[in-house]
Amino acid sequence: MLSAVFLQLALTQRIEGAPLVPAVQSVEAAPSPPTEQRAEAARPASPVPLVSAVAERFDFYGRLDGHLAFTGHDVRVENNSSRIGVMVQQPVLERLTVLGGGEWRMSLGQGDTTYNISENPDTGLATFQTSQSEAFSTRLGYVGLRFDKFGTLTLGKQWGVYYDISSWTDWYTVFGAHGSSTYNAGTDGGRTGNGRADSALVYRVALGALRLGVQAQFLDSTSRKIDGFGGAAVYDFGMGIRAGLAYTYSFLQSPGVPVVGYDDKDSQALTGGVIFERAGWRIASVNTWTHNHEVVKTASAAVMYDTLGAELYVGRSFENLVTVYGGFDFAIPRSLDTRFVDPNYGTRDAIFGVRLLLDHKAASFVYLEGRTGTTRDVNGTRADDALMLGIRFNYSLRRALGLERLREPRFAP
Repeated sequence: MLSAVFLQLALTQRIEGAPLVPAVQSVEAAPSPPTEQRAEAARPASPVPLVSAVAERFDFYGRLDGHLAFTGHDVRVENNSSRIGVMVQQPVLERLTVLGGGEWRMSLGQGDTTYNISENPDTGLATFQTSQSEAFSTRLGYVGLRFDKFGTLTLGKQWGVYYDISSWTDWYTVFGAHGSSTYNAGTDGGRTGNGRADSALVYRVALGALRLGVQAQFLDSTSRKIDGFGGAAVYDFGMGIRAGLAYTYSFLQSPGVPVVGYDDKDSQALTGGVIFERAGWRIASVNTWTHNHEVVKTASAAVMYDTLGAELYVGRSFENLVTVYGGFDFAIPRSLDTRFVDPNYGTRDAIFGVRLLLDHKAASFVYLEGRTGTTRDVNGTRADDALMLGIRFNYSLRRALGLERLREPRFAP
């Protein structure tokens, strides 16, 4: 990939008339320079301009994140959403840009997180495939075209349009994201297109204050030509206020194993939210309704159920140095078969935390984040209160060169 970029830059220089090597002057045309000047000229040219030119079209980025997890009976060292990624973009015509990206989850040591559900694996809905702890696993992989003001079309494994709204409260460092049902049924939301949608074709466009997104999934997992679809709309009211609505519909087929509570109907999820970002404040709320969208595995059965969810995030930054935040994460089951699952099962968390910024260029920080509440598992056991003390180190080639990060299609349609 990099060799292709360098070749493109070289061809661009040739087309624009810039010689690839300096012209050789004859002895008669110019006298020989002093020895010191000849030695200076013999040194290789600085690679910085070339690296900067490459970075205009390419970014290598990622983050390393680990924390100590404190509970009432244990202390663990855990990896928390560490990753590496690349993004590229290349103008090919006056108003057409080719773009693409890939992102891979990176495991740090043996203690993978058990709290950050955004790191759920990419598994089939209700299949409960076992997965080994691999050093790297795919989070995103897509290619696409940006048609200037006419929007962006992308294809591959990518953030679905549902996440254009549900991401507003997915701002906690470790906890959260249950209420929006983004990473549903213990997966990364890929099968139903809510999180990192699998095999998705997505089109996003901004029409003034209105932003629209539509998607279709082609999973080859049913007899239908299209396995799922979705849409989202966000309106910017100005003054830092936006509101949005998103919906996904995923065609299901009878699973290979018995699933209690499945009514032979398809999966649906609807979420709406509002966000305010201004003067150091970030206040966001989403509310969610789902049908046949969540599955939990018990000792005796796999149980499918519906949910009502709500999330709130309130954060305040001071001097762009310290951020204090808090909120809640609720996911209340509906139509739950209590023969197999405790009737009090569900997520009812209060979350709080503080971040201390370490550098402004990459936005790396240390954090302290905690969770408490009345969350209970399938057996009715209350979840432990937990406190995380960790560090997140962000890195980016473009940021290191003083450039802004390349924006994902969901941010720059």
